[in-house]
Amino acid sequence: MIYKVFSLLLFFTSFILGQTHFTIPQNVWRITLEQEIASANWKGHDGKNGFKNFNYKLNGNDYSINQNWINSLKSQTFLIEYGFTDKSTFFLNIPRFQKFEQVHTWSIDSDSNKMQLEDVLNQYFPKNKSNSGLSDVNIGMKMLFYGNPAWRGGKNKYSIFAGIDATFPFGERLKKYYPNDIGVDGIPNQFKQLPIGNGLTEWKGSIFGELYRKVSGRLININWLFSLSSFSRGSINPSYSFLWIQETRIDSISKAIGNSVLFKQGPEIFLSIQGQIELLPKRIFLSSGMDWMRSGRDQYFSSSDEWDTWMTTHGNYDTKKTLSNQYLKFNFLNVDPLKQKGPIPFELEVGARWYVPFLTYHTYGYTSSWIKISSYFQAW
Repeated sequence: MIYKVFSLLLFFTSFILGQTHFTIPQNVWRITLEQEIASANWKGHDGKNGFKNFNYKLNGNDYSINQNWINSLKSQTFLIEYGFTDKSTFFLNIPRFQKFEQVHTWSIDSDSNKMQLEDVLNQYFPKNKSNSGLSDVNIGMKMLFYGNPAWRGGKNKYSIFAGIDATFPFGERLKKYYPNDIGVDGIPNQFKQLPIGNGLTEWKGSIFGELYRKVSGRLININWLFSLSSFSRGSINPSYSFLWIQETRIDSISKAIGNSVLFKQGPEIFLSIQGQIELLPKRIFLSSGMDWMRSGRDQYFSSSDEWDTWMTTHGNYDTKKTLSNQYLKFNFLNVDPLKQKGPIPFELEVGARWYVPFLTYHTYGYTSSWIKISSYFQAW
C-alpha cells in the first residue's frame, strides 16, 4: 500500500513539471468531462456567410437564390484514458449533443413573382430544425515512439508519438423518406429532421509530438500534430432537393435518384500547432494554437449521374472543404501533493475557439467556448 501511494506521488510530482502530454503513465486513468457551447455560420466559396447567387429556373422564370445556415450547439463530452504502459494510452471519447439547432434562411432575386418559388422552398427547407442525442463515438490508441514526454522529463526535451483511432457512427442519421410520412403542415417529416451523423465510420492515423524547455524557471511547450482520415463507403438516405432539376414534385425526384444511394466522404488532412507557457509555477498554464483541415470531394452513387455530380459540386458550391481555427485556453492545476486543495487531484481548463476568416470555405465556421475538468486515478 505504501508503494502504491508513493508511486502515485511520484507521478503527480513529475506531472506538474509538464502539464501538456499525449500519453499518461502505466496503470493511470484520466477521466475528463467537457461542456461546450458553439455557434456557426455556413461559409461559402468566398469565405463569407452563406451560399450566394444560385441561379434557378421555374416555370420559365429566372431566379437567383441566396441561402444561409446558422447552427447552435450545446454539447457534453466524456473522455476516458488509460495508460497500458508508460508509452501507450487507450482512449474512448463519447460526445453527446444536448441541444443542436439550425436556422435556414434565404432571399430571392427575380423580376417575376417570387411567391411560387418561396412556397416550394418552404416545403423542402423548413427554417428551423433541432435535435439532441449521442454523437459519433471515437476510440483509439496513442503510442510514444521516440524521446521523453514532458511529464517524464529527461535528457531529451522532445517526444514523438503516433496514434490510430476510429470514429463509429452512433449519431442519428437522416431517416428514409416515405410518401405517407407527412406532418399536419403537409411537409414530409424527413425534411424536418436535423441529423447528428452521416452513418460512416472514420479511420484516422496521426503523428504528433512536443518540444519543451525551462526558460527563467517557466516551462514552455510547443506541440504539433499531423493526421490523415479516410471514411468507409456506405448506403445513405438522400436529402431531397428540387434545385438540381426543373421538377418540384418529391415523388418524381425520388424516382429519378433511386432507392439505393451510396456515399463516400472525401478524405481529410489535418495540421495543428500549439504553444504553451507556465504562467504560475505548478498552477496555471496559458496555451494558444491554430489548426487547419482540408478535405477531398465527396462522392455519390445513385441512379442519376446528374444528381451525383450536383450533390458534390455546382455553381458556387463544392464538397471540398477548408477549415482553420485559432484557440486560446487556460489550465489550472490542482495536482501538486504539497499544494492540492481537496482530496482529489484535478485539472481545470477554460478555453475559446474561433474560425479564421478567409481560410474557411464550404463548411461551418464555428465560434465556441468550453470548460473541462480532468481527474487522475491509479490502479493495478
